[in-house]
Amino acid sequence: MGNKKWGEPGSSRDEQRQAKRQAVLLAGAKLFNDKGYEQTSLEDIAQALNITKRTIYYYVQSKEEILFACQQSGQEFLRDTLADCSDPSLPVIDRIRKLVTDYCAWVCTDIGACSPLVREVSLSPDRRAELRAGRAQLDHLLRDMIRQGIEAGVVRECDPRLMTSAIFGALNWIPYWNRTENPVPPGRIAEAYLNLIISGMVPAGQV
Repeated sequence: MGNKKWGEPGSSRDEQRQAKRQAVLLAGAKLFNDKGYEQTSLEDIAQALNITKRTIYYYVQSKEEILFACQQSGQEFLRDTLADCSDPSLPVIDRIRKLVTDYCAWVCTDIGACSPLVREVSLSPDRRAELRAGRAQLDHLLRDMIRQGIEAGVVRECDPRLMTSAIFGALNWIPYWNRTENPVPPGRIAEAYLNLIISGMVPAGQV
């Protein structure tokens, strides 16, 4: 991103500042994922944006703040997903499909990929605890949906904890193999994964 885009006017000063801070986060996330968190400096991020390191300090105070802000964006996604997938009026299988589809789309973004690609040890203990609490909520939501499906007879008998671990393990692995010059579109990945997940989850004859 060059200075021309960096300097594009917004509707207000606050919106301009938020847009520029978001640009810093996006540039940081991409470099963290491509080079590694430890190998990326604020100078690298400033260079990617074609701005000075001094300018970056107006939007963030440290490299860790960038990483934590990226992870917090993930928490916002998790909260939205929790709300969307907690509607009991929707069939359990449809809710599971939505969770997998939304998570797949998120983890295919630069900021979303930070969660599986960048080690939590790079953050302070308090920040790590906050992020883990949010992820645990999503994990337990999927476990609960699987339990509900088992009780309703639309999901075969299984260990919800193990099933959930397998699903998130597959989804969190996507950034490791799909960050290429020609990545597979998230929708195509979600469709392929759901075919495997649902066929393995639903009793024979109900797929």
